[in-house]
Amino acid sequence: MVEENKYDKYLKYVGGVRFWIVSTGVIVMFAALKEARSVVNIILLAMFLTAISLAPLNWLKKKGVPRTMAALIVIFTVIFIAALNGFVIEASVNGFVKKIPVYEEKFKEMWVSAEDELAHLGLINEDGQVSKQFQSKTLLPMAAPIASGLGTVFSGAIVIFILFIFMIFEAEMFSKKMKYVSSDSSKHADKILKQLRNYFGIKTLTSLATGIAIGIMMWILGVDFPVLWGFLAFILNYIPSIGSFIAAIPAVLLTFVMQGPLSGFVAIVGYFVINTLIGNVIEPQLMGRNLGISPLIVFVSMIFYGFILGPIGMLIATPLAIVIKIIFDSREVTKSLGIMLSDGRDLEFLNGQASPTEKE
Repeated sequence: MVEENKYDKYLKYVGGVRFWIVSTGVIVMFAALKEARSVVNIILLAMFLTAISLAPLNWLKKKGVPRTMAALIVIFTVIFIAALNGFVIEASVNGFVKKIPVYEEKFKEMWVSAEDELAHLGLINEDGQVSKQFQSKTLLPMAAPIASGLGTVFSGAIVIFILFIFMIFEAEMFSKKMKYVSSDSSKHADKILKQLRNYFGIKTLTSLATGIAIGIMMWILGVDFPVLWGFLAFILNYIPSIGSFIAAIPAVLLTFVMQGPLSGFVAIVGYFVINTLIGNVIEPQLMGRNLGISPLIVFVSMIFYGFILGPIGMLIATPLAIVIKIIFDSREVTKSLGIMLSDGRDLEFLNGQASPTEKE
């Protein structure tokens, strides 16, 4: 009895010790990720391409295409599309960077005109005009980190595609391996992979539709580099809630500067209509049960992963959060954590399923 009481005395501290051990491990893990982010970014981009490719791969297999042939078709298609987009986008980015001084000068003219009008109305002091502080090199340093980030991605493209090829073929064997290791784990893995295929398949189609619609709209408005703005809308559409807003900012500003207020207003309305129609009407109908992430979680994830992994981390942050939410939702023991990550709309679904009497 004495020995048992001695152990009981120390057992109450185990929970606290476990908390600090886990916390320390998490901190060390993220510090290691930050140090090795050049390698981690390559792996994450390869995983992102693999997740997008699972849906067409599964569709080809359902149509009777042999497994190896289906994988090869998907691999060559992804590489071809990525290479084509890479050349077009790189040319657009280079052209945009070269024309930044022109856009800056035009913006300064508009700003000075607006300030003069406000000063004439007595709303601001003429001596405190902000335009006097503008320098011709203001925006160029801001473009340097973006160009550097794109250069890093392109320089690691070969390694990314090699990893992507291995991951595509490994995905075919993953379920079999899990089934051999554990039947329960295999069921959860199959469920997670199915949800990932559905989510990224539908998200890719809706993002592609968004990018094409935005590109056509900007082309009709006569804005420079419509392909670049369409591509930006396509990529950032993977970030729920705020991605479309971020994609719209530079395009709308450029439209205001180069085409005038009327075209700028049309661009705002066009972005709003396209993103509302596709993101809030079409996508939920195709997606079924909501897998939305809380806007707060999206924003915090972007800041956190951006700090850890740089610009690539900001792009990958939301898909990673969605993957974590899908994993949490697939298991009863972690479903509550999945709800905490959600935007709250799936609570209506859960309440309707779990307790229909509450509606009455």
